[in-house]
Amino acid sequence: MGIVETEDRYSGAFDVVNCPVCGSDEWTHLVYQGVFCRHCNTKCTLREPAGDQGFIAEFDGAYTWSVDDGENIPETEEYGPVASGKWLGTENTGYHQHWFSARADHVHDDCEWEPAWNREPENEGEYSYPTTEG
Repeated sequence: MGIVETEDRYSGAFDVVNCPVCGSDEWTHLVYQGVFCRHCNTKCTLREPAGDQGFIAEFDGAYTWSVDDGENIPETEEYGPVASGKWLGTENTGYHQHWFSARADHVHDDCEWEPAWNREPENEGEYSYPTTEG
């Protein structure tokens, strides 16, 4: 047994959520600590939306490690480095992303941060996040 107890949870939601910093789809649940990206350590918290089926994922960049292929969530004085998104659906019918944004988008007019799945690769043919291209 490892030093820190881990378990796999939220199979339906975390099957469709990718990390907005590095693009990884691998998550680790540290019991009593939270769910973290296995690649860059960005923390993800899920909560239920009011009146809709699905979930809201909130990503906290305060825990993010420095990674070469990632772009940290921009920080604000009031909220820190936080981004969130809403996915609609159920585990049986499938989830689809409804919206996604960083808090800095609402605070700073010049925020140009994009989540990993919207970024263009720096070098042609090199992808720093999962793609469908082979």
